[in-house]
Amino acid sequence: MAGGQPPTVVGTPSLSHSNTEFSPLNPNIATNIVNPTPYPINFANTVKPNTPNNLADPIPMKPITFIHGEPRIIWTTDEVERMNILENLQYAVVGKFSYGWLDMEELRKLIPSQCGIKGECQIGFFLNRHVLIRLTLMEDFVNLTSRGAYFITDKEGYSYQMRPLIYDSLFKVDEETTNAMAWISFPNLLPTYFGKESLFSLAAAVGKPLHLDLAMINKTRPSCAKVKVLVDLLADA
Repeated sequence: MAGGQPPTVVGTPSLSHSNTEFSPLNPNIATNIVNPTPYPINFANTVKPNTPNNLADPIPMKPITFIHGEPRIIWTTDEVERMNILENLQYAVVGKFSYGWLDMEELRKLIPSQCGIKGECQIGFFLNRHVLIRLTLMEDFVNLTSRGAYFITDKEGYSYQMRPLIYDSLFKVDEETTNAMAWISFPNLLPTYFGKESLFSLAAAVGKPLHLDLAMINKTRPSCAKVKVLVDLLADA
């Protein structure tokens, strides 16, 4: 009783537990609930590029090797991906004009505005009525390649069809690309598995997952999950 202490009960052992038996609560849990994300979740925030710094390291010079007497230089798949990043080609699109086209300077002005490109881009002549469009935002890459064709209209009202083709290191002007954008859905999937990592893991069985649709991001449609993927139409099933 002295000093304001409670009386000791005889025969009752004191209970003490170390932190190793009961781990402390994570203080960030309460903080995240009280202070939610200060900016709204939207499509642009979910498709920002997340490229590790080491992918942009320069590629060292390669030695020449000989195969059946012919000189060859061999790059790995990872090295080719790094070269695409160094040349700003990871979000590159080829615009194909099959029925005539405009002057290049005019195309540089019209394509961004008429195709809804939000970020910076570089447009240059490629080959045989093809232009190479180097985009800086994945959002623009997804949107631009999600449509089958665009009609670029000049100041006199004439329209020129442009088909967006996905560029890669094996692109050939005289062949149709086998890559395409597609939505895949999981109508019977429980909302427990609606996280980005879970859905991307499932969608990887079809193609390269790119992003979730807006209803998934805002969690307003628990009945069906949708993911946009980049599909190689000639890949093995």
